[in-house]
Amino acid sequence: MTVYIRLITFTEKGSEGIKDFPKVRKEFLTKAKELGIKVQATYITLGRYDMVTILDAPDEKTLLKLETTFIGPKGRTRTETLTALSAEEFEKVVMPA
Repeated sequence: MTVYIRLITFTEKGSEGIKDFPKVRKEFLTKAKELGIKVQATYITLGRYDMVTILDAPDEKTLLKLETTFIGPKGRTRTETLTALSAEEFEKVVMPA
């Protein structure tokens, strides 16, 4: 599994429907689970991004499926997704045994 960090901003549509956040979040968690994606954490943030989610997904194709079949069509958010390595994983890459 690969860790992905999603940086999220609400669109105008998302801001207008903020009262639906608990319902939409529950739907997102259900869809992610169906695809084998574990949502490790969700944070509401101040600043450039409105929300950050940390996901553990089998691969990029699975994450793209979530983005294109569930998230994108709703038009509530814009996302930037980063692939992440733990510091320990990084050390293994740069300092091979």
